[in-house]
Amino acid sequence: MKRKMGYGLIAVMLLLSACSSNGGGGEATGSATPSGSEASAPSESGSPAATGGTQDPLGKYETPIEVTTARSLGSTVTFAEGESLDNNVWYRGYQEDLGIVLKNEWTVPEGQYGQKMNVSIASGNIPDIVTVDLTQLQKLIESDMIMDLTDVFEQYASELTKTTLSMDGGVGWTAATFGGKKMALPSTASVIDGTQMIWIREDWLKKVGMDAPKTIDDVWSVAEAFVKQKPGGQAKTYGLGLGKDIYSGYGGIGGLAYGLKAYPKAWVAGADGKLAYGSVQPEMKEALAKLQEMFKAGLIDPEFGVYDANKVNELITSGQIGMFYGQHWNAFWPLPDGFKNDPEANWMPYPIVSADGSSASSLAGNGAVFFYAVKKGAKNPEALVKLLNYSLEKQYGPNGRDKRFFNNEDTNMNLYAYAAVTAQDPLQNINIYRGVKQALESKSDAGLSFDAKDNYESINKYLAGDEAFWGSYKWSGPEGALSVEDGYDNNGQVTLNGFLGAPTETMLKKGSTLDTLELETFTKIILNAASIDTFDTFVANWNKLGGEEITNEVNEWAASK
Repeated sequence: MKRKMGYGLIAVMLLLSACSSNGGGGEATGSATPSGSEASAPSESGSPAATGGTQDPLGKYETPIEVTTARSLGSTVTFAEGESLDNNVWYRGYQEDLGIVLKNEWTVPEGQYGQKMNVSIASGNIPDIVTVDLTQLQKLIESDMIMDLTDVFEQYASELTKTTLSMDGGVGWTAATFGGKKMALPSTASVIDGTQMIWIREDWLKKVGMDAPKTIDDVWSVAEAFVKQKPGGQAKTYGLGLGKDIYSGYGGIGGLAYGLKAYPKAWVAGADGKLAYGSVQPEMKEALAKLQEMFKAGLIDPEFGVYDANKVNELITSGQIGMFYGQHWNAFWPLPDGFKNDPEANWMPYPIVSADGSSASSLAGNGAVFFYAVKKGAKNPEALVKLLNYSLEKQYGPNGRDKRFFNNEDTNMNLYAYAAVTAQDPLQNINIYRGVKQALESKSDAGLSFDAKDNYESINKYLAGDEAFWGSYKWSGPEGALSVEDGYDNNGQVTLNGFLGAPTETMLKKGSTLDTLELETFTKIILNAASIDTFDTFVANWNKLGGEEITNEVNEWAASK
């Protein structure tokens, strides 16, 4: 389950604007017209003519074709006067450059999209191109409503598209492939951005005379020193930040568990090679025992069971907590607030550690969470692939990012939100860090991508004394959060969730009950309100209440791949 991979782009929309100081806008470094977008003679089917045995990925239909889709609109998305989700820079680009007239069959507010799409699927009436989650994708396949895109993708995808969709280690394609057929295109995103790291106040480490932890026992020792010596000067100090959402990417137990080879809420290969649920494995009992011991020693706030993320944030920014397991985006939230309150709060990210000091492997995210499918019988299924080619060309093509299609700096409009078909380079954030590192060493931004250049400029502003860019420095700087992810990638310290399919039948029926049982049991164990042996009872109940059936279903899915 461990693979050496490169990953990238932020998987949470919260940070799409945090990658650069101006909210993710871009600059064109050359012509905005993608290469190969001139008109080509249509074939008999109305598709662009073949070139060298394949179809021109960015060729324009001589006679425009009409393709339907469905869209949702986020509450923060705005338009210039006279424009809308039916009339904007992306839709005009599709028509002018590709000869594709994209029509929105229906649009709804973002929160209503899933329900509306479910109704469309149930009625058997969907547009030519649909954006769906895994559960909806599975329903479409079972209802024989969508096309196999294997050959269409091979013929029409640009090299940039093929490379981009493969850079997540195959996670997106695994989820979108059924019976060896590519039934949808994954909207790829970061996988490694889901990994965990330890954030520690370096200034506190110096005050207590300790180094960053190398083992789980060192984590305990640092936490204990913070509690006993109170380096922040607060009456109450806790060594390890934790909240009631114990699986959160911020203030959760994941990073410590991974260090003990326990992977809660994930499916990993067992000794027999089959997929096993990490939360019911013996390693999880060991992780819970360690957390219970830390709680009994006063290293964890006794009220953590009622703390949401905002409360954990309050404790961290007020100087009552000096260490927590988190993710890369903590460089932007909540840590800058703590720095504003106390300029000496020098938060530093470190890799998670193991029990014996060997390299620990962090669980990664699942990457793509939505997919693009084509209605069976659609006249031009290749249009989906060409739309994706177009989007990626505008972002990562040889001419650089095309400013016309991204954030409008004058109006602060997120033009990228108008695009109907998108994907992200899973290497984007890692490449930002690597580009910044190279630029800092050479003292030159020559050859940098827009994003790397933008972050390089932000870091130089921080180094010149502008503390407004503290978060950027802690994110993509030489020892920032992305340096930890870069180390994970280079050293193969990533464990992938082995189950990438839609929720199984038993998951849908009994998953909620099992999740509640798990959360309540684990929280009670950590709080020392239940003995560690309660874990054994939990495992037995989990299997009896549906877990055994789920395990069989998950392995049936794995066998089908």
